[in-house]
Amino acid sequence: MNYVIVSSQVLLGLVFLCSIAGKVGSADAYRAFRLSVAHLAPPLRRSTKTVAPLVIAAEAAVPVALVVPTSVTAGFAAAALLLVGFAVALTGVLRRGETAACHCFGGSEPVAARHVVRNVLLAGVALAGAVGRPVTRGAETGSSAGLLLAVGVGVLLALLTVSLDDLAHLFGPVDPKEAGA
Repeated sequence: MNYVIVSSQVLLGLVFLCSIAGKVGSADAYRAFRLSVAHLAPPLRRSTKTVAPLVIAAEAAVPVALVVPTSVTAGFAAAALLLVGFAVALTGVLRRGETAACHCFGGSEPVAARHVVRNVLLAGVALAGAVGRPVTRGAETGSSAGLLLAVGVGVLLALLTVSLDDLAHLFGPVDPKEAGA
């Protein structure tokens, strides 16, 4: 068993599940996400009522595909395509100099370069999984301890990914206005 593939499946599956939960967790969260589509993809401004649910449906397909043994490679490929699309949309916001919120996980953090980097890194994981998965099909057995460790690594990486904005605030420069100075 390729434990790196298992960790990647867990990482990407959880990241996409958290992304969906952040977007549909409340009516306000969904509305904010739908409105953000107009900033992230200006050509789709008039279609946000259609595009937003399609994005969520595509995101929902990824974790499902990643747990069904016959569709894992397709799940990795779909994740890679979505993540590259998200990175392109976020880059567009930054290049246009717009102030738009990133509703990736339900928050309302302004789009920043770290969001692009996060999506590019995750797309790299997904591409590696899509390419590496066919090679590992013959070796589906592994130790329970190794599998547990692989799952744990995937969960830890997903938590760090989902908490990126919080970590950036925790370890980033202190804003004098926020510090009471």
